[in-house]
Amino acid sequence: MRAAVIGWSAAFLVASGGIVEAQEHAHGPASGIAHGIPRICASPTVTSVTDGSWSSPSTWSTGKAPASGDLVLVKAGTRVTFDAVSDAAVACIDVEGTLSFRTDVNTRLRVGTITVLPTGRLEIGTEQAPVQAGVTAEVVIADRPIDTTRDPEQLTGGLVGLGAIRMHGAAKTPTFVRLAEEPLAGRTTLRFEAAVDGWRVGDTLVLPDTRQLRNNERGSNYRPQWEELTVAAVSATTVTLSAPLAFDHRGARRPDGALEFLLHVGNVSRNVVVRSQNPQGTRGHVIFVAHPDVDIRYALFKDLGRTRMGVLDNAEFAADGSVRHVGTNQIGRYSIHFHHAFGPRTPQANGYQFTLIGNAVDDASKWGVTIHNSHYGLIRDNVVYNSRGAGIVTEDGTESFNVFERNFAVRSEGSGEFAPRSGYGGATADPGGEGAGFWLRGPNNILRNNVAANVEVFGYGIAAGALGTVRIPGFKGADTSREGEYVTIDTTDSPLLEFTGNEAYGAIQTGVAIGWNGTLKDSRVWHTSRNGITAFPADRLTIDGAVARGDRSVLGSAFENPTGIWFSNYGSKSVTISGADIQGMRVGVASPFFSRIDTEPGRGDGVATIQNSYFRNYVGVAVATAYTPASTQVPVKKAIVRNSRFDGLSGIAGGMYAPGAISMNYGTAAGDTAGRDPLTVYDFNGKPGDTFRVFYSNDLPASAAPACHTPRPEIVGFVCVGDDAARDTRR
Repeated sequence: MRAAVIGWSAAFLVASGGIVEAQEHAHGPASGIAHGIPRICASPTVTSVTDGSWSSPSTWSTGKAPASGDLVLVKAGTRVTFDAVSDAAVACIDVEGTLSFRTDVNTRLRVGTITVLPTGRLEIGTEQAPVQAGVTAEVVIADRPIDTTRDPEQLTGGLVGLGAIRMHGAAKTPTFVRLAEEPLAGRTTLRFEAAVDGWRVGDTLVLPDTRQLRNNERGSNYRPQWEELTVAAVSATTVTLSAPLAFDHRGARRPDGALEFLLHVGNVSRNVVVRSQNPQGTRGHVIFVAHPDVDIRYALFKDLGRTRMGVLDNAEFAADGSVRHVGTNQIGRYSIHFHHAFGPRTPQANGYQFTLIGNAVDDASKWGVTIHNSHYGLIRDNVVYNSRGAGIVTEDGTESFNVFERNFAVRSEGSGEFAPRSGYGGATADPGGEGAGFWLRGPNNILRNNVAANVEVFGYGIAAGALGTVRIPGFKGADTSREGEYVTIDTTDSPLLEFTGNEAYGAIQTGVAIGWNGTLKDSRVWHTSRNGITAFPADRLTIDGAVARGDRSVLGSAFENPTGIWFSNYGSKSVTISGADIQGMRVGVASPFFSRIDTEPGRGDGVATIQNSYFRNYVGVAVATAYTPASTQVPVKKAIVRNSRFDGLSGIAGGMYAPGAISMNYGTAAGDTAGRDPLTVYDFNGKPGDTFRVFYSNDLPASAAPACHTPRPEIVGFVCVGDDAARDTRR
């Protein structure tokens, strides 16, 4: 079959550099929608003829207000004010002029598709005049089947934005906030560390599951303990709930029992709402494309998205444009989706290309907020709850200069850490499907003071991949498909722009997983069941000021092995851990064994440095250095522990490994006597001059120099001091 084309009144919009033309396809390569955006309302049944209210007959060409099934055009040069509470589903609305909602009365619009054309403007409140507290403005995406003959890629059935979009509800401040005391089962009040005066009776709150899961509690064995609650009363820093808590939501403690960190509570109620009429039917979606001017604040996006987790099944086209296959799981139909949305040619007044502040996303079919080849956005103070795959996403790695600040991603169901997910092609592709709070494919963005809680696998999955050289905008508003508007960067060498003050905790496997260069500063992770921070190959990575806390009670089983920081490839050129504070874990810092096979030029001189840190764990540091090379031409892999202090944990099930401040044998097989590079310790336990090297010692040869038999009960390995510290006596 072939998609119908009907000229400028045609079934498709086309944009070249943001100018709509009367051609068959809309937004071609520039927008990433090669086969166009269907203009379902190309032949309207009712058109605005003057400024006026939606319900006024004189506003419309037919002499009556739009009714169920109508195709509506808000004509260029006219301003229509929506003033109704209606469940009559109009088929579609094309906005060439301005469609604004009243902000002082309740409104509800049920519609199949709203398309805001490049000349158009949709206003549901503005920054200067938001929808007033006490009234609600709703856009309900009708439960109507998609016409896949005209729209094989299923872009309709939602809000499609190419022009100006303003949505501003009453401020809901704070959007999320940390508690001041542990919320335990049976409690009917919550006390916060800051006032929640912006919250209202009837608001919906979400509390994450904060447990550190055991091995047999993850995956299909997981029994959720997050909760949705309703506000019954608000007074300053205290909220009374309509029903008691069902579960304990305990915070993080030091091994001595002192309470340190408490969970956050998110508020997902807003008085501007975009939602699907039937979440089990044809769900709506929201997509912004090309050069839209988008500023959305304090709105709720509820039960949206049609793309599901798992293997994608997209529409397929023949060379002549005919449709060979209509997909059953089309990519790109998410709850909020900036898709090749380069923003206005002149930046917004706040200096950004798009703005999302204070919004809530509840029940996204896959990703909650998706940024795809879109740049210079401000994404701040949003709550993304109950998403699938990931809460907040940058999709293909080109995304640049976006600021993700103080967002709360809570509860993201995934396909599991080891599910098929890599790549964008092939039968098993499911990128970003693991279950993450934040999933960023590339490094060129800013993450600051965000929180991820109770997500299945990664709090922050900052994914390495074979991206190589990519195009990024040369200036704000640039179209990166056009010559002269982009520059290139080599992502292999590019660092994260910023990763500061981010937190992850609760019913989660790994807090931060990073595969790029740069600095992770002041990260806080607690109650992670596998790793606080995982760093896989990077040339230059610094982890500065990381704090990790484990639930000491979980370590009662020898099979539970949470690690504070795990850098998974000793072939990395330079990894520095500085100022860490890691307590209550099986191992503070660990790396796996890595045999010396240098397949990448320039990676043979790796250095792992751990300095100025504190550890109180079963094992403090277990850095697996490389096997000693037979050839002296291969440089030693250096591992250094400098000016760090260690305390042990008592009463912990030990399993097959002995506890210690530094263990060179943790995880090795008995009898493994192959020579390995040593680990050098400077100023052990903060004592100046207490400097030595540690070698593997599962089978210490009797011929070892006496200085290498120096007993150090805190060290699992054999310690060489003095002149013998400079050489490995096993050679």
